[in-house]
Amino acid sequence: SLVIHELPNGVRRLYFATDENMSGRDVVEYYTTRFQEEFCFREAKQFLGLTDCQACDKRKLDFAFNSSFTALNAAKIMCKELGTSIGRLKAKMINAYYVQRIIDVFEKKPNTTLNKESINEIFSFDADAA
Repeated sequence: SLVIHELPNGVRRLYFATDENMSGRDVVEYYTTRFQEEFCFREAKQFLGLTDCQACDKRKLDFAFNSSFTALNAAKIMCKELGTSIGRLKAKMINAYYVQRIIDVFEKKPNTTLNKESINEIFSFDADAA
């Protein structure tokens, strides 16, 4: 079956389904849900290591998958609160890790008053590139 969905701005979208008994509303709803699920998988694979686990045990794989999607949910909340994308958030968190690592390696406590501008510049470097 074919569903032609006309949006308020006049744009038409075509949705196809092999089940001829499905209503047009159901077809559009399934497509919307599927898109949201695929978007979550894409973000989890791209940013949160969904495909990085090399375990073969079902329990370990379940843990790895659940961890990736839990991190995705937490990242989405942070992105919503900060008004940023997941890519920029990841870059900022990596930069924060590097700044902390540099401070730890050199065993110096930064003078935040003097170095605030430099630290902010370091934090935003990769985020702007992302």
